[in-house]
Amino acid sequence: MQTTFNEFCSKSFEFREALLRETKNVSTFEELKHKDIATLVLADISSEHGHAIHILAKNRCSVSASSLLRLQFESLLRAKWLYWIASNDVIERFNKPLNEQNVKQAEKRIPTINVILSELEVKVEEGKVPKKALMLMQEFKDMALKASNSYVHSGMHAFSRRKDWFPEPLMIQILQNSNGLEALKAMLLATLVESNEIMQEVLNLQYVYLDCLPMHTPEIMDRFYGIS
Repeated sequence: MQTTFNEFCSKSFEFREALLRETKNVSTFEELKHKDIATLVLADISSEHGHAIHILAKNRCSVSASSLLRLQFESLLRAKWLYWIASNDVIERFNKPLNEQNVKQAEKRIPTINVILSELEVKVEEGKVPKKALMLMQEFKDMALKASNSYVHSGMHAFSRRKDWFPEPLMIQILQNSNGLEALKAMLLATLVESNEIMQEVLNLQYVYLDCLPMHTPEIMDRFYGIS
């Protein structure tokens, strides 16, 4: 099993690097607004969490890697909220100097995950947000967030995996979920600069690296370990 997991990790890193090559120049586009720059910052934070998940997983720090999945999801969700929903006043508050007063004023304006998803749903109905962009984030929340929260708060998932063992197929699934978020982030950046070319390349990469994207544990067992 060791060889199989390492091979998957290598391919997963390769997928992330390919996505980065397609989107690395987005920040250099002309006429980026404060909203766009704020979106790029949070999207970059999401990518950093995803990169850390892969490094931790490769070094068998599985509980820590699983915990970061929540942070990767939330930073990407907030990036989407900043881009599609947040007012200019909120954007400007984030660009103020870092001190206690400004932190309080900025962070109290950011709604919870459920509220953000609800607000995005309204924008989908108004035709201002792609339906799939919301659907995939909602699916992730429904399928993965509860377990990820348990790892964050040292709940039963974290306890049991550390006491017993962390199955490699489950770790592959977590990396696939992380890659799914990274692909959504790349698609957000393509939307931000209105580039159909970048969007198409990102979609093409998802077909090329299909194994690196979310699938259920039985599929992982069959595809990577030959166990149905």
